[in-house]
Formats: sequence, C-alpha cells, structure tokens
Amino acid sequence: MKNKVITLGEIMLRLATPAYLRIPQSKEFIATFGGGEANVAASLANYGIPVDYVSRIPDNDIGRACKMDLQKYGVGTDKIIYGGERLGIYFLETGAVSRGSKVVYDRAHSAISKIKPGMIDWEKVFDGASWFHWTGITPAISQGAADACLEAIQKANEMGVTVSCDLNYRKNLWKYGKKCDDVMPALIAGTDIVLGNEEDAAMALGIHPEGVDVTAGRVESAAYESVSKQVMKEYPQVKKVITTLRSSINANHNN
Repeated sequence: MKNKVITLGEIMLRLATPAYLRIPQSKEFIATFGGGEANVAASLANYGIPVDYVSRIPDNDIGRACKMDLQKYGVGTDKIIYGGERLGIYFLETGAVSRGSKVVYDRAHSAISKIKPGMIDWEKVFDGASWFHWTGITPAISQGAADACLEAIQKANEMGVTVSCDLNYRKNLWKYGKKCDDVMPALIAGTDIVLGNEEDAAMALGIHPEGVDVTAGRVESAAYESVSKQVMKEYPQVKKVITTLRSSINANHNN
C-alpha cells in the first residue's frame, strides 16, 4: 500500500549556545542538525509513518554525520544525494523572557543551493509514496533549488502523489534576484494543501486578509478565513488551507 511521505529541503548544522547565553558570551556550542522539512520527517517517523527525506549534502564527515543523525530517528535517507562542498550552518542564541531568540546564518554556497533539475530521479523517489511535503524555504535558497522543487511537484502531480506546502516565508533568504511572489505561485499551482499565516500568504502569493489589522495585537481567527478562501479561489488545485496564528507572551510562551 502506498503510504510513504517524502520531504524535500535543506538540513543544516545547528550550533546553539548553552544555558541561554548570548553568542558573544559563549565559549562553546551544542552541535545538532536541523531544518524545517527534516523536522517534519523526524516527527512523522516518530508517529510510525514511513518517511524519506530528500536533500543534497556534501560527501564528507559532516554530511555523513548528518545522514546518520536522521537515521537514528527512523527517517529514510537513501534518496539523499551527495555533492557540493559544505553543509549550511546556523548559530542559535535561545531567547529568554523578553529577549527573543536570534539566529545567524552561514549557509551561502551550501550543497543544496547548487542543486539543479535532473539531479534527483523523482519518479524513483515517489515510487510507493502517497504524499510529498515541501516548504517555502527551499525555493528561497537559490534558483536551482526552486527549479528542483518545481520539478518534484510536477512529477508528484503526474504520479498522483498528494502535495503539501508550508509557505514559511523567510525574508532573509530571498537573495538570488527573485522575489518570493515571483516564484511561489507556480509552485502552489501544483499543491493540494497549503499551511501558513497571513504574512506568508501576503509575501508569497500577494493575498491579504480582509478587514484585519495585523498590527492591532489581537488574534481573531475567524477573520482569517478570507485568506483561505482567496487562496482556494486563485489556486483551484488547493483543497485545504491551514492558517497558523500566534501571539507571543515572551520568548518562552505563546498563545
């Protein structure tokens, strides 16, 4: 039975300060691996759902350590391809009370940023799969990553695989000459389920909530239904839209 989930994205080396220290204060970092789509894969594996993670990582000890880390969570890694010179890195300063968390990226020229269409055999990847999940982070990395993501979506559509996307707009990533709303519409056109908040919809698709002041500090979930309706009207293949709403109390607590 086809029940496997496929996720595509960039996984990075995460260097986090211990004990809520700020980056200039810390003399050591805790090394782990992480990425939005890899985290989804690990969560699905934890629920007992078969899942393969697809990415491009360097053929060196860091890349192999990353692959082994995914395997310990039960994530399938045989669809990952090797290439490129480095794994992206991000430094994390965990927030506390009124001080928010801070991330410093060192991911330029990472292995997946140099990916091109044709490098991954998507027909083989989707054999036995029922679901493909991607996020707006991948097409933000580079034109090659955006093209590879579109290639995957088109093959998933051709093979009858359900496609979901977390819009996940990250303004600091779109630096290769394209704006988010230049690239995302073509990808969402082939997507069945969309997740995101009102900022994601605005920046990725040019769709805004009707009658809502997002700066007022109140979360009125019913008012955001207009975003979902607009997305589904503009993109007929989209069958469901999930809106995420959050209000922050402090760095450690949210509604």
